[in-house]
Amino acid sequence: MPVNIGLMFLSGYFVNGPYSLITSAVAADLGTQNMIKGNSKALATVTAIIDGTGSIGAAIGPLLTGYISTRGWNNVFLMLIVSTSFAGLFLIHLAKAEIRNKWNETK
Repeated sequence: MPVNIGLMFLSGYFVNGPYSLITSAVAADLGTQNMIKGNSKALATVTAIIDGTGSIGAAIGPLLTGYISTRGWNNVFLMLIVSTSFAGLFLIHLAKAEIRNKWNETK
């Protein structure tokens, strides 16, 4: 039982940590946009939409996992790998732009 608790804690840490980081990064990026800058209601609305989308994903993920697990647990882990790869792929553009901006600021 203690090993199971420890592994569940680590799984939650490594899943929720990146999720929180991604939503914070997107909200911070949106806060720099000229249309939203200074409008706290618009920023709050966009942030709520991002968090709501994450909640929908949290609801659909276990449902999809239950369906895929009937075909074998290897497919579940393959689904997780594919999902993580897509998330990383979508965030590379944002990360490159941020790195480029920081690099230009230091010059």
